[in-house]
Amino acid sequence: MKKTKRILCVILCALVLLLPLSAVPASADGEYDFPSGGSLNFLVMGDSITEGFGVENSEEAGYARIVADTNGYNYVNLSRVATDTERLIYQIKNTDRFREAIRWADIIHLSIGSNNYLANDRVVLITTGALLGVNNKELDDIAEGIYEDYLKIIDLIRAINPDAKLIFDNVYCSWEGLGRIPFNKAVVRVNNALNQALETKKDEFVIFDLASVINGPGELVAADSTHPNAKGNVEIAKAMLKFLKELGLGENTEPVINAQGIDYNYFVECFGTVAGTLITAIVRVLTLHFQ
Repeated sequence: MKKTKRILCVILCALVLLLPLSAVPASADGEYDFPSGGSLNFLVMGDSITEGFGVENSEEAGYARIVADTNGYNYVNLSRVATDTERLIYQIKNTDRFREAIRWADIIHLSIGSNNYLANDRVVLITTGALLGVNNKELDDIAEGIYEDYLKIIDLIRAINPDAKLIFDNVYCSWEGLGRIPFNKAVVRVNNALNQALETKKDEFVIFDLASVINGPGELVAADSTHPNAKGNVEIAKAMLKFLKELGLGENTEPVINAQGIDYNYFVECFGTVAGTLITAIVRVLTLHFQ
């Protein structure tokens, strides 16, 4: 009976990781006008963290927008949910909009790497293996690929814009309980790959310590137990404003809030109230995310 329960938990954990990413439709790629007139040009690229996916009105209330509004930056955000390092490399190599935005930018801020584990068809195998204590070799192989991709991303950006301040987020683990086992195995490997890249390219970029802001389940995490909610985005903005001031890229540390963030539950959005509420409850049990 205990073995059966563990197997069921393994399956549920894997589905929890996979459902949010498979349920979100792809974003259309359209034209983008680059603003001018602000103090500096602030470009944000990468995945759902920088996109502000835990906030319904992320265009107005995501942490990157708050930072831009506070410091008077011209702001462009090209982040999209489920983007991994390979996708970002493709975007930089093949999309004029990305290349032009990189050329335009004075500050380039990236969140990338965790979806190499979570946003692909290997997530069930990886999760199951992590929970059962196997497949560490596969996890390590993915981490090696992330490290190599970080170097490619840096080189691609520097070939276009050698002067912009380049900032990478590190990755946090917002889960406890059974769900933390696979999630944290991925998080540790992503951060190790990022630190390794910094050793290799120490003069090319800096790391913003996002993990020190979102360091476990709590009031800063959305109903999905993964993404920062509205309050979490404000707290990240506060930390990043201090970080930017230390870098000489801003003077303000108290965030300017032009729009109150609205917490977003995409389980309910994608599956309806009844099914979405049930999935939310399952996620919270698996991750010990109670608030």
